[in-house]
Amino acid sequence: MAIASHNQLLALGILSIGLLRACYMEQEIDEPEVQVVSEEVLEFDQVFAFADLKSKLLLYPLPSDTLNSFTPHVGFGSYHDVEIDGIKLKADEENDLGEVVVNRPYTVVARNSEGTHTFQLYFTNLPLLQINTETKIPDEPKVLSWVELAYANEKDGAAETRLYTSYAGIEIRGRTSAAHEKKSYGLELWADRYGNDHEAPLLGMRYGEDWILDAMYVDRLRMRNKLSFEIWEKMWDSKSETPFRTLKPGIQCKYIELFINQRYMGLYCLSEKLDEKLIKLSQGQPGSEGVLYKAITWAGGATAFQTYNSEPDTSIIWEGWEQVYPDHLFCWEPLAELRKTVVFAEDEVFSERIDTLLNLSAAADYYLFTNLILAHDNIIKNYFLARYADESHFLMLPWDLEASWGIMWHGEESTSSGMLENNLYKRLMEQDVEEFNDLLEDGWERYRESIFKLDALLAPARFYTDLLKRSGAIERENLRWESVDIDMDYELLYFTQWTQGRLEYLDLVFD
Repeated sequence: MAIASHNQLLALGILSIGLLRACYMEQEIDEPEVQVVSEEVLEFDQVFAFADLKSKLLLYPLPSDTLNSFTPHVGFGSYHDVEIDGIKLKADEENDLGEVVVNRPYTVVARNSEGTHTFQLYFTNLPLLQINTETKIPDEPKVLSWVELAYANEKDGAAETRLYTSYAGIEIRGRTSAAHEKKSYGLELWADRYGNDHEAPLLGMRYGEDWILDAMYVDRLRMRNKLSFEIWEKMWDSKSETPFRTLKPGIQCKYIELFINQRYMGLYCLSEKLDEKLIKLSQGQPGSEGVLYKAITWAGGATAFQTYNSEPDTSIIWEGWEQVYPDHLFCWEPLAELRKTVVFAEDEVFSERIDTLLNLSAAADYYLFTNLILAHDNIIKNYFLARYADESHFLMLPWDLEASWGIMWHGEESTSSGMLENNLYKRLMEQDVEEFNDLLEDGWERYRESIFKLDALLAPARFYTDLLKRSGAIERENLRWESVDIDMDYELLYFTQWTQGRLEYLDLVFD
């Protein structure tokens, strides 16, 4: 097999509200300009519907598209009189609301001493996250906030809506994405207002304190990152053994609808953060430490294994690399050895040494994975190198896979042809180290019989498209961000045609 080289390669305070919700004036567009007011509208079973005070929107999560008999215990918040579709509700007791349906508008008229207020209530089958903060959210550092996560849960055959609450730190995340009107955020759960970490398994994901709210702004399909990590997980699930010391060497993410200070912010993915805890790294002994490095920039060729311009010093950043773990000492020697071998070693020395430094089977899987989805931003940047304590072999892990499945990092459409590589892969294939090319060919053939089948790749995309349309989340996304104007049917069609073309191309490459 000949595989060609290609050019594409919160110091502030927060209200002492305990478990009570803090309520705020609306914000205009992005980060909130906050003043504290007190306004809650309608409570079902001790969980308030989340409110956008500007657009007069109420959202409440349900476990299914339809509940034939919805009889919640009702509360009125700061109102003394509330109606739904002309039916007057009774406060502090169960009300039989009959059949309720996801994504159908219900008119709520609420009265208090200040007058009559009309809201549109929608039920959604997506979880809801509300972030309350008294400070405008900065790029960094994280500022104090109070978070509430409302989600539907099936328990003993009955549906219920639950509310998880916690202090948290929040900041805007991303480099180029921070300039978008719809921001992504980094969220860290805190045990108290002083920033002490707190771990929780949000929405059934892993126990952790660090979380990401991914805006998915350039991805008009709103699922490329999620789909990609699900495929990465399936690839490792299909193996009888794995070099990772965890069953899931990648992130999980769940759709949510986000509110900040009672302003609806749209559809987000709540995602785990890829860190040493996720893949169960440990410190180890000097010289055989567990380490985790992240490739953070294209510039200079260092993360493409093309250049080695300086020796590392006492910094967490070195020539386009960031040391993620350990965070208490500088440990660049393992990466330096790998880089020098790829950049400087003669062919014979490279062939003899590289398989002692890099897990070639895992590297082959990473190559197949990134080229399947044509992840433009993940072969030179946005990937991790991990090495377990007392091990010599590096493993590669992907991160931030939005620029994939037919779009570039700026969101424009891309071709379905071409291959991604860096100098590491170029040398592995040119020297055919340990029959690396056969690893690629055999791996492609094996995955094409199952995980990489066209229907297997398209089924989750169809499912999520249906979910986002049925929930009404895409309609609300379009209303909140008028510049977006997503047509899910068109986006799914493009995704389908691109994926089919990509598979046809790769079948020729790996033949």
